[in-house]
Amino acid sequence: MSEALPEPADAPHADGLDLGFVSMGYAPDVGGIETHTAEVARELLARGHRVHVLCIDPGSDAPFLSVRDEIVDGVGVRRVSYRYQDHRALADLGSRRAANDVVMAWLAGVPTDVVHVHHGSPFSAGVLGAIHDMGRPLCVTLHDYWFLCPRGQMLRVDGVVCERVDHAACAECLGATWPHLMPSTGGELRGPRGAHLGDDEQAARARSEHALEMLALADRLFTPSSAARAVFERCGVPEGRIRLLANGVDTRNLPQAVAALRRAEARRDGVLRVGVLGSAQPSKGVLEFARAALSIETRELSIEVHGPVPDYHGDGTYAAELRALSLADDRLQLRGPYARADLPRVLARLDVVAVPSRWNEVFGLSAREARAAGVPVLASERGGLLDLAGDPGVRLLSSEDFSAWRAALEELLSDRKRLAFVPAPGGRTAHELALELEVHYVDLVRTLLGREPALLFEPGQDRARPRHDAALTERTLAQKVWRFLRGD
Repeated sequence: MSEALPEPADAPHADGLDLGFVSMGYAPDVGGIETHTAEVARELLARGHRVHVLCIDPGSDAPFLSVRDEIVDGVGVRRVSYRYQDHRALADLGSRRAANDVVMAWLAGVPTDVVHVHHGSPFSAGVLGAIHDMGRPLCVTLHDYWFLCPRGQMLRVDGVVCERVDHAACAECLGATWPHLMPSTGGELRGPRGAHLGDDEQAARARSEHALEMLALADRLFTPSSAARAVFERCGVPEGRIRLLANGVDTRNLPQAVAALRRAEARRDGVLRVGVLGSAQPSKGVLEFARAALSIETRELSIEVHGPVPDYHGDGTYAAELRALSLADDRLQLRGPYARADLPRVLARLDVVAVPSRWNEVFGLSAREARAAGVPVLASERGGLLDLAGDPGVRLLSSEDFSAWRAALEELLSDRKRLAFVPAPGGRTAHELALELEVHYVDLVRTLLGREPALLFEPGQDRARPRHDAALTERTLAQKVWRFLRGD
């Protein structure tokens, strides 16, 4: 009898929640969302939860939609080989059967108490419906504007920043970005739900309305700044639906590491090194900033771009112009992507970090990392960057008037005493964010799944939970019954 009735597991994995993260990529992939999800996952693992990630692997040459499972620092990661090669209509950004199948297969094989979508673009907005239909509590963090704008940042091809959705303008912009998806230039004449469409504006409207319908299915909607929330509310998300949930930035030991590197590699060349961190794409204003900076006739200025210089939705014009400017003027250095572990080294060599964003930044990770390390920041008066107002180490400038950026650099060149390397007061950490997320996850499990989860800590607190909690008592009783049946 004892061989037929093995004892239930009595290991630590019985405690905590199983949490599913859906994202664009995951560590060691480079990017703001990739960094964010990895830091939150690490904090949740330390609290006894399990984290499972579904993301795409766009650089893979494996067969279409094939999957690769791996463990990354204790997190189970499923990477799907996908390069957006199945898009035939604008509607495919809203709903694709193949994407739904991938997500449902993942959910069928991976235990998930709560699913948290950090970005929907790799799998389409429709996967929110698939997750909802499978009965999983659903959270969505709006890290950018992809649900409103397929380009992600509500920045049109002509450089105009959209403050709300205008379907006629969307049709023109999306037609210039992806002509093969639009009805007027060969895209299939169907909407996300299969309805026949007659023109580009109808296609833009159908995608937008479907995305809002999918967002309405989420049990929790989060975004890290009030500016981003205002944009979504102007575009149709009901007021009060989106909760502010400021991102946490893992900067532990960053100030000390940067200071130590500065001391070890002290410079006396007299050059003002200004860094731009992150992907150099049109929404980031890197080219416009570089042109303004290099118009200053001095050899005592260097502009360093630390990050990839990618095509933007298939258009390589901006990247080519930035590379050409770098070749024409050696004061502009394109230093390429850097690993997360290299951040202290990158910041230590800089005198100033510039964040010349042209779009309404939802958060602005590089600015906050720089300030945590004590590096002064010049930033656009845009979106979530406005939350930095009041920090004496930050100067906010117009995102439209780059002569103001030139003037700010000239002031720094003439008076280096303005460069005070003082770390900003302690900001919100990834640990604090994880605690707040945990409260939401636990509440969803209680209210939607009707059970009390077994936890190692009190929800949202660093206080260990008493080991005689109800869930533990229930498991212990079950184990005693099992041992009795085995004759132990």
